[in-house]
Amino acid sequence: QVEWTARLDFLWNVQANEEKREMHDLESSNRRILFNLLPAHVATHFLDNQFRNNMELYHQSYSRVGVMFASIPNFHEFYMELDGNNQGVECLRLLNEIIAEFDQLLDGEQFKAIDKIKTTGSTYMAAIGLMPEARIADDHESGASYMTTMAELVFTMKDCLADINENSYNNFMLRVGLNIGPVVAGVIGARKPQYDIWGNTVNVSSRMDSTGLPNHTQVTEEVYQLLRDGPYVFQCRGKVKVKGKGEMTTYFLVDRKAAPGGGQHHQAPTGTGANPNQP
Repeated sequence: QVEWTARLDFLWNVQANEEKREMHDLESSNRRILFNLLPAHVATHFLDNQFRNNMELYHQSYSRVGVMFASIPNFHEFYMELDGNNQGVECLRLLNEIIAEFDQLLDGEQFKAIDKIKTTGSTYMAAIGLMPEARIADDHESGASYMTTMAELVFTMKDCLADINENSYNNFMLRVGLNIGPVVAGVIGARKPQYDIWGNTVNVSSRMDSTGLPNHTQVTEEVYQLLRDGPYVFQCRGKVKVKGKGEMTTYFLVDRKAAPGGGQHHQAPTGTGANPNQP
């Protein structure tokens, strides 16, 4: 009887340990999924014990966030052409490669303060100033510093896309809009939670993209004032009609200023064949 009880205890212990391992593996898997779905600081919020049973909507207001929309305006015609030749899958593979390359840029030390928000079709949305350790203060220096990081991301994305063009024999062009201002961030959805940001700042940034020109980065007056004394060349576009805002004075972030010794980091955007004063 004693031996039988000892065997049962042993089997129960084995089963209990196995169930503990399975629960630990499941918890680790769930954590990985959550951190893939949400920014780290938001995922941590939901994993914190004191919030686990809190079903209230997660939201956070920010007084100053830099927002970027970056589109590939000629990707649609590329897709239509390939899809007509039954090569739509190849088109999606290439788009996935482009987005994955952009994602990888944000893993680097230089751009660690930038959060990817989402992609919609061939439009890539990112923001800076959302992380608790990387908030944008109300002073000029803080805004200029963080928006410089965002501007450098734009130039790096253009370089990245140029490399992809060279390897795939394409001519994709990046069209970018930048803005800075207050936003509200939050998580919507239960089964498939999605982190997003809302507000006038986001809408105007999107309009800076959609009313821009291929191979150009259009920025608002607020962004221009922060970066005008920095290492960049700007061109005033003039008044642009922006839906819901009327006419706005906007600027093109054309290039980096010449490096000491007369070198130039980037060529000014060319080849669009469009009048920069026309939306």
